[in-house]
Amino acid sequence: MQFPPIRETAQGISEQALASRPPIRAQIPQPCKDCRVDNAFHAWKAQELTPSFNWNIDFANWGIISPGKRAVIELVTATISVPGGEWARLRMSTSIGFSASNLDLVLTPQGQVGGQQIFVATHFVRVYSDQLIPFSVNRDNDQTEGHAFICISGYLIDI
Repeated sequence: MQFPPIRETAQGISEQALASRPPIRAQIPQPCKDCRVDNAFHAWKAQELTPSFNWNIDFANWGIISPGKRAVIELVTATISVPGGEWARLRMSTSIGFSASNLDLVLTPQGQVGGQQIFVATHFVRVYSDQLIPFSVNRDNDQTEGHAFICISGYLIDI
């Protein structure tokens, strides 16, 4: 013998009406499937390069790294433009505690536009920092102006 569902009996709802109702979905908290996504960040800086051999471009004012956290940077992309015939270099610095890391990133010339030599860099990296994330743009001429645009992407982990 088959008995009708308790809900139908108790509430007097027909099977047809019950079948036409949308299913009930409970919101159950799920553990983080990919915590990198939940703790991701992007940051960028644009900097006019006034006449100088070296320019420091720091991401400190973005407030990426908070106490008890470490940044894991996975992507660095940059565009540096200087007057035609000039060159530029790009270095990223990070630190874990008192240990510093200096990473020279390859800039690839892309040609000239409007008299400006364009250099670009796109690097997939895994770089850690629990303090600073500065970049240094080094140039071979301290008499001319240029421009730098640097973007970083990554996620935070607990330390």
